[in-house]
Amino acid sequence: MMFWLKNIVFALLLIGLAYYLIANQEALFSQNDEQEIISNESAIVEKPKISKKETNPAAEGLSRFYANLRGSEDEDEPRVRNNIVYLPPHKGDIVEILEAKRLVTRPLRKNWKSTKLNRPFRPEHTLHQKLSEYAKAEGLEVIWWLDKDFIIKDPFRIDKDIVDTAYQVGLAINGHFQDGLSTYFCYQHRTLVLIEKHKSYLDEECVKLPRKSRSRSF
Repeated sequence: MMFWLKNIVFALLLIGLAYYLIANQEALFSQNDEQEIISNESAIVEKPKISKKETNPAAEGLSRFYANLRGSEDEDEPRVRNNIVYLPPHKGDIVEILEAKRLVTRPLRKNWKSTKLNRPFRPEHTLHQKLSEYAKAEGLEVIWWLDKDFIIKDPFRIDKDIVDTAYQVGLAINGHFQDGLSTYFCYQHRTLVLIEKHKSYLDEECVKLPRKSRSRSF
């Protein structure tokens, strides 16, 4: 009797389990499919990458300025530290550069002066940048034959003609160079030159600034 009773109970349990599976198969399998879809989507969608590189407009402008002067962006870039721009070595010979320029340039008078203007020098530019900008407006070029340039920290103005403005800029940074620097107005080349090392060519073909005032004859 007990044998048949156990078999009947076991059969009822199987029938109940089968009924439960049949009644809930849609819910059970749809849940598994949904979990699989979510898992696949998470594997496909990547998290957006956040760029940690911050751009500095002033630094980019400086790099473009010197790249344009050298004619290439592949060469060594200037290094900046404490508002001082350390420049890579100059290429070529300044005497050859000036002589080639003299042959194709209409000279100015030796005592030529531009219009006197109150020229501003503002932060986020360098002295070379602003001096070159003002010189270009007067039809001149600047040769900055130095190993350093200087980022303007505090705004200032120079109320002089462009030749004397170049001299004032050179005078302001003279102490940053061990042997000092010299500023020349190369009137035959329409060029202003700031240079640390002495070149006899500049003494012979250009005017060293400041200009010597002529003594009055009586």
